[in-house]
Amino acid sequence: MSLRNILLSAAAAILVSTAPFSFASAQDTRIDIPEILSLLPEYELDTEAYETEAERLEIIAAIEEANAHNASLSPQTGIIELKGANVEMDMGDSFYFLEPKDAMKVLVDLWGNPANSELLGMIFERGTDGYSNEYAVAVYYEPTGYISDEDAASIDYSDLLKDMKKQTRQESQARRDQGYAGMELIGWGADPSYNAAKHSISWAQLLKFDETEENTLNYNMRFLGRKGVLEFRYIANEEALPVLEATMPAMADMAVFNVGYKYSDFNPATDKVATYGLAGLVAGGAVAKKLGLVGFLILFLKKGWIVIIAALAFGRRFTTGLFKSKKATAE
Repeated sequence: MSLRNILLSAAAAILVSTAPFSFASAQDTRIDIPEILSLLPEYELDTEAYETEAERLEIIAAIEEANAHNASLSPQTGIIELKGANVEMDMGDSFYFLEPKDAMKVLVDLWGNPANSELLGMIFERGTDGYSNEYAVAVYYEPTGYISDEDAASIDYSDLLKDMKKQTRQESQARRDQGYAGMELIGWGADPSYNAAKHSISWAQLLKFDETEENTLNYNMRFLGRKGVLEFRYIANEEALPVLEATMPAMADMAVFNVGYKYSDFNPATDKVATYGLAGLVAGGAVAKKLGLVGFLILFLKKGWIVIIAALAFGRRFTTGLFKSKKATAE
């Protein structure tokens, strides 16, 4: 049985069994992990986490596969160069970065998403990974051209939300036709907020997907540059909102465009200008017809929603006690 199936089965078993399914300590599940991977959890077996020998062996196999997966990654710290975006990101003391090939191991191999060549990488908090986390960040860059912020003070986000809800209902059937879950836009999880000094904007939407009981939090942060937008797409659950809001100040300072590519470097005589402003950026494909954003919806679906669904269907279950790392146990 695959790790994915083992862990999903175990998660389901929690709902009907009083037996603890948490991972803690046992020597027979350990593997050697390079020192740099102390950034990632290392999982071990709790001797009370199983009732039968068959369960013990099954959980051990899952732990070994999880540890092997983490050992195959090369997390990076310090200053990260995103050459395709002309951006530097500083991971500081709290985060690490996975380059595209490693990020694909999480998004595609672990969470079951389609491959996406536009993914620049992923950001995790230190001590978390694809199995146990409150949120993760998928990083993209979109060469939109220069997006004017002249509409920042005049946007009525209540009216914008009404348009987005209407369009989301129309898009929902198209999503089902593509094999993805339909969805309803509930409202703002966090109101759009533009930082004029840093030329960054953040907002969150609350979404309800077909056949899910809890809402999905779609949190976004965008950094405006001379030639395009750096995109942080947060993968999280609604209850993680306070955690995200607490980490936003650090995230807002994380990314800086290189000299010559900053928002202030814009040259109106030579540079491409996007056909939409901040309202169109926040709305995504929801007001494509109004703003003339032909094809924007398909891009949005490719980059964002697929990731969120897979993460919540698979990765989110591991924050409910199914996994405990060696570090977390020691604390």
